[in-house]
Amino acid sequence: MRAAQLPAALMLGPMIAAIGFALGGAKARLSRPFALGAQTVLGCLIAKWFNSGLLSVLATHWPTLIGLSAATLVMTAALGLLITRRGWLPGTAAIWGLSPGAASVMVLLADEHGADKRIVALMQYSRIILVAFAAIAVAQVLGHPGGAAGLLVPSAGRALWSPPLHALGFIETIALSLAGALSAKLTRRSSAALFVPAFGGAALQAAGLITIDLPPLVPAIAFGVIGWYVGLSFTREALAYCLKIFPRMMAAIVAMIAMCGLLSVLLAELVPNTDPLTAYLSMTPGGMDTAVVIAATTNVSLPLVLAAQMVRLIIVMIAGPSMAKAVAGWQRRTV
Repeated sequence: MRAAQLPAALMLGPMIAAIGFALGGAKARLSRPFALGAQTVLGCLIAKWFNSGLLSVLATHWPTLIGLSAATLVMTAALGLLITRRGWLPGTAAIWGLSPGAASVMVLLADEHGADKRIVALMQYSRIILVAFAAIAVAQVLGHPGGAAGLLVPSAGRALWSPPLHALGFIETIALSLAGALSAKLTRRSSAALFVPAFGGAALQAAGLITIDLPPLVPAIAFGVIGWYVGLSFTREALAYCLKIFPRMMAAIVAMIAMCGLLSVLLAELVPNTDPLTAYLSMTPGGMDTAVVIAATTNVSLPLVLAAQMVRLIIVMIAGPSMAKAVAGWQRRTV
């Protein structure tokens, strides 16, 4: 899948392979500690995305970015609540499946809060693919250079097996990851494995106290673990059920993409000199990693795309779990 330049290949490929093994009768399973370790690596990746360009955009346009990110979360919650109320999808799966953050993060958080991670994963990764192809269509219509070629390249730069550029930075990153795992164990909240490296690492890196450096193979393994963790939990009955409700999933995803497209028009108006494709990629619900990969291969403002996606991811990580639990509780009381 990576050779074919498909988005999220390092997560989707292992997940599909694991589903094949599970449906073939394999009894192998991954326990939560494996997913916990993957969360700490994802937290370090989120912290690594902070840079001077992103901070400059945040300092200038933070009210707009926070407002639009909050609006996205409210619209997503409303759509998820509608789907839940109609009984189209079980439990809070719609809330997590439509949450516009990093797909791998949302799958792990959904699993922690009792949602069906199989349905959430299918929704999240289907959305990534739809958003990627929608971005190609938008780029072609707007005539941006690079709009057709290379948009789905899953990674650029170093090969997966390249060593870390800075040995000390790699050691500091490992220490940050271990701090996240220890925090999760002491607080008995697995989300700390993600939040502590993400927010703590971002603050330490911004202060110049550490340098986050991960050789590409480490996050690749983390993505693979997440794919295996989700895929091995499938059964034939579960897959048949997911395929049965797949048309409803796709309708919800298309509706969400359309809503975020409307918000991108508002972003282009509020932030001066923002072209339509930059605004679209800034608000696209495909996940931060996918949006950044596409933005890096087109003629757009990468710092704005990165800042908007980062702000939304942070808001979703902070407010998403509470909102999903509140919606689920309200749903139970009104049924």
